[in-house]
Amino acid sequence: MEFVVVSSLTSKQVDDLMGLYQFTYWAQARSREEVDRMLKGRGYLFGAVEAASGRLCAFARVLSDDLFRAVIFDVVVHPDFRGRGLAKMIFDAILSHPVLGRVENVLLFCKDDVVELYERFGFEEYEGMHLMMRKSTSDL
Repeated sequence: MEFVVVSSLTSKQVDDLMGLYQFTYWAQARSREEVDRMLKGRGYLFGAVEAASGRLCAFARVLSDDLFRAVIFDVVVHPDFRGRGLAKMIFDAILSHPVLGRVENVLLFCKDDVVELYERFGFEEYEGMHLMMRKSTSDL
């Protein structure tokens, strides 16, 4: 099975993304309308697509100022395709991107269960840093 990395999604691939989100704890409640809006926003998209079918099997997005900081969000690989190197394909594409590959610091936030995965791509815990979050009380 061959996979390619894409930087934009077709409508069918957005459907696939909605399916991928169902395998996460953090994006299951996202609506199609919200995801469409998110995808139209600023940032970079990276999808691993099965070449023959066009099916989206893995995804990540990056927000960046293109110089000092980039933050990776929404990393997800369909459970049926885990262990096939799709996360590596996505991270290789992000870290070798002509703009993102030159950003001073690339950040991501994750839970303990995936720290080892991200360490393989050169990420490390940063002492003295804390993840701070404020949840909005307004509707999207």
